[in-house]
Amino acid sequence: MGIKLFAFVRRAPGMSPADFHEYWRAEHAGHIAGTPELRRHVRRYELNHRLDEDYAREPHAAEMTSGDFDGVAVLWFDSVAAMDAFNAEPGFAEWRAQDAPKFRAPQVASVLTDDASVIVDTPRRDEGQAKLVCILRRNAALDLETFHSHWLQNHGGLFQDIPELRDPLWGYHQNHGIGGPDAGYDGVTEQWFEDLPRWIESLGVPAHRTTVEPDVAYLLDPTSLRFVMAGRPTVVIDG
Repeated sequence: MGIKLFAFVRRAPGMSPADFHEYWRAEHAGHIAGTPELRRHVRRYELNHRLDEDYAREPHAAEMTSGDFDGVAVLWFDSVAAMDAFNAEPGFAEWRAQDAPKFRAPQVASVLTDDASVIVDTPRRDEGQAKLVCILRRNAALDLETFHSHWLQNHGGLFQDIPELRDPLWGYHQNHGIGGPDAGYDGVTEQWFEDLPRWIESLGVPAHRTTVEPDVAYLLDPTSLRFVMAGRPTVVIDG
């Protein structure tokens, strides 16, 4: 489909999760979808909202720090040129600068990626009630080519070949970053589960501790990992 822009966002200080998610969906995303000059550049646009039950639970011992993000916006474009044209539309930068403080904190973690590499796919993927969306930065000891190759072939292979890692998954996509001198992150993992308890249960299997965690330590900068446990996305633009 082209390229994808992932943007991890936090709600504005003092704003409730409910108010944030409502404004983000109805006002912010609604403006983009309802403005023909903007919409024409976007192939698909979805919002991944953090699950209500995820706000209240205690973290599992095996999970990384979430970073307290509230959601992930994903925009698909045909090309980098189409994305640049979207951002260059008259008045868009001014509107965004005025609108953003109304609902989100200024810090955004973002990455531009190619279309997804499918690691695990099942017919029930889109029925999953819990979706892990995790932004990644490679271990500084690895060059970009080594990182992408290992993530796809070795790390992804663990979830294809080891039943106790594969079976809880209703889907697993890797979105590999395009790179560039200003790229702060190198990719995004998307994993779909039946529900939040099933994801939490999957963190406790022996292979996660003995196989996944050592490979993560080799592959990634653990201090940079940030994720959102979302539900089924709100599709704002589709085609």
